[in-house]
Amino acid sequence: MRNRFIKTLALLLPVILGCAISTLLPTPTALPPVHFENELVAFDYPAVARIFAARDPAFDPYPGYYELGGELVVGLANPGWMDDYGNLYSSIGIFRHALPAGSSLEQVMQAAYANNTGPVPEEVPEQSGPFTVDGRTGVRRTYRSSAGPLWYTLQDIWLEADGSILRISLNMEVYEADFQAAADLFLGSLDIKEDLPPFTGQPTPAPTASPTPYPAALLAHYEDNLLSFDYPQEMMVLPSGETPSDCFPEITFGGERLVGLGEPRFLVNGSYYRSIQVTRLPMPAGSNLEAVVLGVYEQAQVKYSQETSSLASTGPVPVAGQTGFQWAYRVTAGEPTYELRDVWLELNDQLYIISIWTEYTNPDDFAAFQAGADSLLHSLRIK
Repeated sequence: MRNRFIKTLALLLPVILGCAISTLLPTPTALPPVHFENELVAFDYPAVARIFAARDPAFDPYPGYYELGGELVVGLANPGWMDDYGNLYSSIGIFRHALPAGSSLEQVMQAAYANNTGPVPEEVPEQSGPFTVDGRTGVRRTYRSSAGPLWYTLQDIWLEADGSILRISLNMEVYEADFQAAADLFLGSLDIKEDLPPFTGQPTPAPTASPTPYPAALLAHYEDNLLSFDYPQEMMVLPSGETPSDCFPEITFGGERLVGLGEPRFLVNGSYYRSIQVTRLPMPAGSNLEAVVLGVYEQAQVKYSQETSSLASTGPVPVAGQTGFQWAYRVTAGEPTYELRDVWLELNDQLYIISIWTEYTNPDDFAAFQAGADSLLHSLRIK
């Protein structure tokens, strides 16, 4: 949070002071660049930067709603580009996309931008168009997006390479003083290797099962005329209702809550900061699951603005003997971070949402709660 405060303050200082201030400090000696190489690419990067390996879920660039798919080849970020929670407000990444037979680079690009789940950023035409990297000519698209008092330049360079597409993603938060030098070093040294191995895009991986199942002796059983499931004994059953107003964050799906669970040690001022809820709502006429899901999270994005980001565990999951769709995301409200996942299931023209929300505490406690929540998902039966 400290980095975010400093950058916000940078916007206000010129207004407050009305002049530039220079501080006479010794200039530190810069470390020589470091070289990176894998089977696809090679490049130089600043010695202080962190490298993210292929498919590392921790490489989650901000803003979270600006996601174009593809499979991470490699990513990097300087320490000053991320906050204490690992949010990447500036980053450099290379992604690989499949190029289906009969498709073109332009078609893959357009499909990626069309599938972006968030608001459409403003394009910067003068920084978009043909662009050459490592002797290969591709297409550059540059966008500008605002979030709170800050704004971001989102730049993608699309290149065709050996039957697939590489996307070089350069995301820069305003006032990131060392970003351009790092980007210039990266682009100037980038070597895309010849004869890349064949590529088939992998589906979004389902979340891995908890390595330590929740002990059966610590589970209680719930059953009514609609639902049955097992749940952690320390959680209290909450009454059904129209809204989840007694659970935080307050994200409303509509419909009615069939049952809720709240953990008493996370009850503060009438709100549970760790909860599990089952909500049901009718499928709107002429709509579909995808449209309803996107509508809900667009509202959540507006409500929580820049504090919301999606996670890599978004994807299909088994629930109630069928396949549901899990949307996993993170909300930062003040100092705490909240890890949320909603599992959506369409059944008999009804939508069921199992919401698993918790304030993040520590790795062991968090893993134990998620294991208990998985026990509920695995035992859930809808009558």
